[in-house]
Amino acid sequence: MKKLLLLLFLFISLFACSHNKTVIPEQTQKIETIYMTEKEEIIDLENGWYKVIGTAIIQNISPEEARELAIQKACKNAIEYYSGVEISGRTLSLQAESNEKILLDNFLQLINQTSQGIILEKEVLSEEIKTDGNILKKVVVLKVKVGQQKGEKDPYFNLTANINREYFKENENLELIVIPTKDCYLTVFNICSNDSVYIIFPNQYRNDNFVKSGEEFKLPNESDKKIGLSFPIFLLPDKEEDTEIIKVIATKKPILFQSFQSISAYGTYQSAITELLKQLIKIPRDEIEEFDLEYFISK
Repeated sequence: MKKLLLLLFLFISLFACSHNKTVIPEQTQKIETIYMTEKEEIIDLENGWYKVIGTAIIQNISPEEARELAIQKACKNAIEYYSGVEISGRTLSLQAESNEKILLDNFLQLINQTSQGIILEKEVLSEEIKTDGNILKKVVVLKVKVGQQKGEKDPYFNLTANINREYFKENENLELIVIPTKDCYLTVFNICSNDSVYIIFPNQYRNDNFVKSGEEFKLPNESDKKIGLSFPIFLLPDKEEDTEIIKVIATKKPILFQSFQSISAYGTYQSAITELLKQLIKIPRDEIEEFDLEYFISK
């Protein structure tokens, strides 16, 4: 009986082994070994100033593009540290073909909600390329000043905005439609990649910028078109393609952007991004709503 049981056990074991397959656990690719950067260090210098390190992997991008990406990350980290919330900012996907590169960090400042924080001033203290095994990293040390709007957003104050297309050929006309959910005063900025900021509305041809709740605001409208007013898109010198932003600001009270003084050839006003940021941050959060529209230009 014992021999019979032993033979039966051996038979079952051999049968089982002949049908077993080696199961190889699925290996999870450690993406962080490729894309993870060293932990960013932030030092509070007081009065809104911070020393912060940003890093970026030099992989499939140039050292110059990695530098801009590292600056972006450093600014984002400083704002998160200051405001205590994690922010998300769109980054531009198009790079200029010429030596005139798109300044990604400046766009990032503008498209992060001002209630979370804005980089008001920025200084690069040092930069270097480090190696981590076979990986090259661009490491940038910045000194930045962060500011923030006061108050909370009015949940009933919102904007819907659209432009007539996302991709423009040079000299094609831009058209804008905005619909606010509350009575407000609109200011429309055109922000170029060289730090220039233009007010395209209000302008010397149409200066009443009050818009009623639910009203469809058009730029240009039919009256503008009758007098020949249009908004053609142009490339900056030495650029084959570029990216710009239309920034719509709606405020419950009329706001005079005093830093925009000189009148350009198109009847608009020009100033630097930093000046715009400093003025926007003074407006209480429940008094303002913003909408950003990114568009691309090519020859």
